[in-house]
This record gives sequence, C-alpha cells and structure tokens, in this order.
Amino acid sequence: MIERKLLTISLIVFIGITLMVTAAGAATIEVVPLDQDIHEGDEFAVDVVVKPGGGEVFGVQYLLVFNMSVVRAETQVKGGFLTSDGNESEVVVNALNNTEGWVEYSETRINSTAGVTVNGTLATVTFTARGDKGALSYLNLSEVIMTDLSFSVINCTRVNGSVTIAENESPVANATVYDDFNNVGSKHLCKVYFDGSGSHDPDGEIASYTWSFGDGTYDTGVRCEHVYGSWNWNGSGYEPFHASLTVTDDGILPQVNTSYFDVVVYIAGDANGDGTVNIVDASIVGYEWGRSSSPPDTCWRDLPLGEWADRADLNNDHEVNILDMVIIGTRWKDTAW
Repeated sequence: MIERKLLTISLIVFIGITLMVTAAGAATIEVVPLDQDIHEGDEFAVDVVVKPGGGEVFGVQYLLVFNMSVVRAETQVKGGFLTSDGNESEVVVNALNNTEGWVEYSETRINSTAGVTVNGTLATVTFTARGDKGALSYLNLSEVIMTDLSFSVINCTRVNGSVTIAENESPVANATVYDDFNNVGSKHLCKVYFDGSGSHDPDGEIASYTWSFGDGTYDTGVRCEHVYGSWNWNGSGYEPFHASLTVTDDGILPQVNTSYFDVVVYIAGDANGDGTVNIVDASIVGYEWGRSSSPPDTCWRDLPLGEWADRADLNNDHEVNILDMVIIGTRWKDTAW
C-alpha cells in the first residue's frame, strides 16, 4: 500500500489541472478552494466537487494525497452530490492516513436507475495546518474513477489544490487618550477616557484589549475610562503615568502587540501644571470659558489653541464652565508636594 501511495505522489508533478483523460465535455472533479493560505494551528476544510459535464454520474472514488508534515487530516464527511435529487447513496470507503499522507473516499448511488447530472460536493475534508511558515502541501487527486449507468468509466478532469502555511501577523495596538491634561479624581471626579478602536489585525480580528493605566490598575475592552487617585510629583514637576494597551488576535496561536503611552495627571485645580492652585489657574479657566469639544470625533488637541482649553477643563467633561472654576475655589492654594 505504501509503495502505491509513493508512486502516486511521484507521478503528480504540478499543481493546477492534471488530465486523467481529455475529452470534450468531460466531467470534472476538483479541490475547492484551489489554493489557500492558512496559519499554523488553524483548522480548514476543502470540498471535493464533482461536475458531471453533461453525463450522469452513478458512483465516484478518489484518493487525495497531501504532505503530512504540513497538514493533518481530521475528518472526511459525506457531501450531498450523489443524493441531491433525493435518492439514496452508500459510502463504500472513507479512510484517513496521516502516516502516509492520504485520504480515500468511495460512494455510489443505491436503489436508483438514474445518475446525477448537477454539480455538487462529493465529500468535505477537514485539515489542521501544522507546518512552518512558508511550507507548502499539494492536495492532489489520484485514482479517480467515475461510473455511469452502464457501469463504464466516465472521462474526467482532475483539478488539484494546495495549501501554504502563512505567518500569523501580529495585531497593531493603537491607543488614544481623549485628554492630554488630566486632574486627579479622588476629590473632584475627573475621568480619563481611553479608546483602542484604532487597533487592527492585518489578517484577522482582535480578540481582546487589555489596558494598564500605570498606577497598578487594569481594565479591558475597546474603550474604557479610569479615575486616577494620585499624581507623580518629582520635586520640580509632574511625572506622567506610563500606561499601555495590549491587544491579542484571534489566531489558534495568538499574536500580541503592546502600545505604550504616557498619561499626565495634575492635582485637582492645577490648570497650568506648576504644582499649586492659584489665580493663574483661575485666569486660564476664565479665558477659555465656554469652550467645548466632542470626543471621540473632536478632542481638544484637534482644535486651535485646544491645549489651554484642555488644561482649563479640570473635570474632563469637555466643557469649560462654572464646574471647573468651583474646583479651583475648593482646592485654592493646594500644592502637589
């Protein structure tokens, strides 16, 4: 049996269309889809499709040969081709061999005096990709026999397929913070808004989003919000919190990517970031009075001179108004040290 399979492989020298017998209007048996790029570890399926080409097909057999170091056959299930008109059929052979690298299938109609004339899937074979990046496996049909109503062999064309192991590309993490300047929210509620919707996966979907806010807390989701309960004062200025977004894709062997960014947090009421709350901060709020933004469509950074409005928006509600001035009055003369 092994010698027969090796001989079959040696006789197939190219992908694409291999002729068993060439004849006008000949039937066709083909692997669908013809070519696939699959990631290592992924499960995929191919259909073995029969096209009668004007004749009546009563029975079909095939051997499908593959590279067992690149793919592994998992299942082979009956399709609806020989029973498409409501008649019965019988599967004679349904065998998988991952040691030699082949699957074999044979099916015939029963209790019927007519053959099948419409295209259909004879069987579906499921594989798991297990080769290295760039590895190729042909999915070559051989030992194909189709019979008609007179038990004669029908001339047929074979169309082979192939599978290439593609690299599972890493996703891209893209984090946006709506406000560049934020205030600690332990005394006066000030939420920092995070948006990861700009992230993407070149060859799939992102399965998870994990946020690290740089203060020892975490969250998940495409978008989230966080209230900082502290600030980092180094003696002469504020140090930002070093935050990150990690995204994981949906591959069988998942890939991850992390984007790092800084979040500036001041004491409540400190609009200019000098570490103390006084008339300078109140003047900034007064000057920017009535300004607004509407994230995520428009953030402060998208507007002319938006930095100072961002600073004046002490509670991150994206409006500069009396609520911001109240924070200054309440936190008057507070310091960051």
